[in-house]
Amino acid sequence: MKHDEKHAKQGDVVISAGNRNFHLLFTAAEMAKRGRLSLLFCGGYPTRLEKKLLGNSRLPGARKLSRLLNRQEEIPDGLIRQHRPSEIVSTAGISVRRFSKSRSLDTALQTMSFRMYGRHAARYLPKAAENGAHIYHYRAGFGQSSVKVAAEAGMRTICDHSIVHPSLLDLLVANGGKFPDERPSRPEGLWGTILDDIEKADLVLVNSDFVAKTFSFMGFDRSRLAVVYQGVEDKFLARLPDERSYYQVGSSQPVRFLFAGGIGPRKGLDEIAAALAAIPFANIELHLAGSLPQSSRDIYTKLLADPRVTYHGVLSQDDLAMLMHQSDVFLFPSRAEGSARVVFEAMAAGCAVITTENAGSVVRHGEGGLLVPVSDYEALAGAIEVLLDDAALIADMGLYNRSVIHNAYTQSHYGDNLEKLYNLSN
Repeated sequence: MKHDEKHAKQGDVVISAGNRNFHLLFTAAEMAKRGRLSLLFCGGYPTRLEKKLLGNSRLPGARKLSRLLNRQEEIPDGLIRQHRPSEIVSTAGISVRRFSKSRSLDTALQTMSFRMYGRHAARYLPKAAENGAHIYHYRAGFGQSSVKVAAEAGMRTICDHSIVHPSLLDLLVANGGKFPDERPSRPEGLWGTILDDIEKADLVLVNSDFVAKTFSFMGFDRSRLAVVYQGVEDKFLARLPDERSYYQVGSSQPVRFLFAGGIGPRKGLDEIAAALAAIPFANIELHLAGSLPQSSRDIYTKLLADPRVTYHGVLSQDDLAMLMHQSDVFLFPSRAEGSARVVFEAMAAGCAVITTENAGSVVRHGEGGLLVPVSDYEALAGAIEVLLDDAALIADMGLYNRSVIHNAYTQSHYGDNLEKLYNLSN
């Protein structure tokens, strides 16, 4: 891009990342690098004082503060408009859900959080438009009243939705990842609120062909849908060592398998548990990383008690990167995703992958990994055994995956593809 072209486009995109550590944070960093970021809206974001305090590891709550610090990107402070009250309300809802079977209060708090956040963003959009911003790229659910304000200010609205169509998520999980015979009715509650945001947008951006498939199933206008697979962010790639090793035939060590993500039925843990039970003498060790609610702890008692299984808890990005680097195969037999970031990260770390079409990854069967049907533990066990019998294949797939990520799915690649979309929206 010529200098004068880049300067002309500077500050034309407003990005709204929503609460917690979401991919739109590194998207904003990439757009800031390219001179296109006008403003970033987000929930909590580390202040200068918090960055200094984090150096004191004895400070109460330092672990939570470190998670906040991990959101930091190379974005000028003057372009960031954070809104912590909405994230506090959202976190309260998550806590309620964790300790209560009733979801009504959680839904009410999450909806309140969305609306608070939307009102906050709406305050800044008219001025941003006056200063040249003409694209409003917002996360589904966090648009709310700000979408109308952006449209009235003449901005093109792009809704970023990173999972299957809201009407299908619960059904896909309950139905073992398989589509229902008929279209379900419009969801209410939280997913209904998110769908409102989707329907308001000029364009809906999804992160995999599988998500696009779920929207087509629901009759969504395909001309209003764009697919851009996300890249692996720079700071995660920087955590990975340059060299790595793989399982060697004749080694006394087992083949190392890894699952990372929320431990529950949606991510395929039922299938993982059944597959391991079906191959009790396989020379493997399985590492689990991610949140483990009490309900899942009760469901997967036998899996967690298996001596081949190690549960690591919720890991920092540094620790997760290292665990991926040390693993041979990444297991992710999900029933419903958008395009799971952890699969891309595992590929970048050089893992072979066993997953499903529903995970929305770029893994193709026999190229970088093996695809298994959803909710088919026997097929999953068979895929595990295929790789156990061919150590060279594990290494070939892992090296292939590293190459795929570095050649086509880095943060910069994502920025290039996103800019093409933005330019088409001009």
